[in-house]
Amino acid sequence: MNCKKGAISLIDSIVDTISAIDTDQYHQPLEIYNGSTFGKHFRHIHDFFHCLVHQCPQKKVDYCHRCREERIENEKAFGIEAFRTLQKDLETLDENQIISVKADFEISPGVRPSVKTSIGREIMYAYDHAVHHLAIVKIGLNAHCPNLDLDQNIGVAASTIRHQSTH
Repeated sequence: MNCKKGAISLIDSIVDTISAIDTDQYHQPLEIYNGSTFGKHFRHIHDFFHCLVHQCPQKKVDYCHRCREERIENEKAFGIEAFRTLQKDLETLDENQIISVKADFEISPGVRPSVKTSIGREIMYAYDHAVHHLAIVKIGLNAHCPNLDLDQNIGVAASTIRHQSTH
């Protein structure tokens, strides 16, 4: 499986998870998230993929300049559609194309170095970032939606799943 197919498959899992969440719970502030919501986590995941897809034609990506589309946070159906659109957009990318990414290490404004990378590597980054946030989403779902029929592999890296299956 290449990077694009892996990301597209992960987005299928994201859409399944969003679909399983009650519409009211999707945007309800949760104490376990310090007032954040499931929708905000999904919007954040979307932001990184969206950034890559929409900035890579200029061969420069800056993850600090995310769209932060609040409708994804607040409207479950819009969130699902936004992820489905991302899947189509990912298909158009050339994983081997070299691009640069702006690094961001400091809180105060300053010089931000650019790092050469490939679109494939950045898809891997967005994928790993998404898995991390899905683990956080799963914590909230287990706490606030314990009866939800949830894929227990959501938020778990493929390497961890393989490792666990051998023990």
